[in-house]
Amino acid sequence: MHFQEPNPEPLVSSLNPISQNPKPTADPPPPQEKKSFALATGELFLRIASRIILSGAESDRGDPNWVPIAATPTRCSTKDKFYWRRRKEGIAALVENAEETEVIWEQRVKDVEAERRREAVSSPGFSFSAAGMLFPYHLGVAQYLIEKGYIKDTTPLAGSSAGAIVCVVIASGASMQEALTATKMLAEDCRLRGTAFRLGAVLRNILDKFLPEDIHIRSNGRIRVAVTQILWRPRGLLVDQFDSKEDLIDALFTSSFIPGYLAPRPATVFRNRFCVDGGLTLFMPPTSAAQTVCVCAFPASLLGLQGIEISPDYNPENRASPRELFNWALEPAEDHILDKLFEHGYADAAAWAKGNPIEEIVKDDRQ
Repeated sequence: MHFQEPNPEPLVSSLNPISQNPKPTADPPPPQEKKSFALATGELFLRIASRIILSGAESDRGDPNWVPIAATPTRCSTKDKFYWRRRKEGIAALVENAEETEVIWEQRVKDVEAERRREAVSSPGFSFSAAGMLFPYHLGVAQYLIEKGYIKDTTPLAGSSAGAIVCVVIASGASMQEALTATKMLAEDCRLRGTAFRLGAVLRNILDKFLPEDIHIRSNGRIRVAVTQILWRPRGLLVDQFDSKEDLIDALFTSSFIPGYLAPRPATVFRNRFCVDGGLTLFMPPTSAAQTVCVCAFPASLLGLQGIEISPDYNPENRASPRELFNWALEPAEDHILDKLFEHGYADAAAWAKGNPIEEIVKDDRQ
């Protein structure tokens, strides 16, 4: 598949201002960057999330099998000291590392039963990271994986925030180009009317119009949406059983909830729990497949993450700076930038596929 480049200014821009003074004097200091409220709020939240991710990373550097639990808690194996227990409120599974108790993730009885009812499951599953408005990158990755047969109707998916939304878009059967068009509508609305405090309402409206009425049925047992419960300590919740379309949209809204960014409040209530963005505890949640391929919209190496298969690290040339990516994750970029992010996601997935032939890695776990 060939994408035409719109030929705008290059994405990679200089961070140093060009002095217009011909005199051989020292350049004046650059002006202080003015941040919007949305950007400042999102930056504060992401700093907290990165501390959780990196704290888990630093404590496990000596482990040759290290994968940061906050990013992809797929270490649930006999080698690790995890435990499972049943709880009164209908929690079927609770997973915790006995040596690192910063992050716990759990599933309700309904969620586990929904997964078990699926007759056909193929591997690998794909987990999509939190990404904010870098969402088109994930759409580009998904476009390639669907085209080439890596993602089928039987492929389990999981995601946090924007990553969870792309999983539901895949389950809806809509094309990724249709989703990109809807993303541009959301971005234009935010550019014209602002992002902070109102993005949540705009997102709900777009999802309600875009998703089919039976999307909860298509997603049950297949799509894991990650949210973070904040009382009494951050706890990741994996949800993959939804009672209605509205219940599923509530889960997506909660998975994307950055306090003070989506709405003017510190948390949102989901199923009688105070919750925030799923990326805080489950940046890339595990799928129900035997193997999970992790997709990250940010350069994984800069976040200190390992075990990430598809990310901008695959094609670092002619890419935006980390600061630009961060800004675009929180403030909507222009349409030609969104198109470029889509193209980069497609190209990075293609680069990953070269070393992972479909006939070697795609298998049926259960039929």
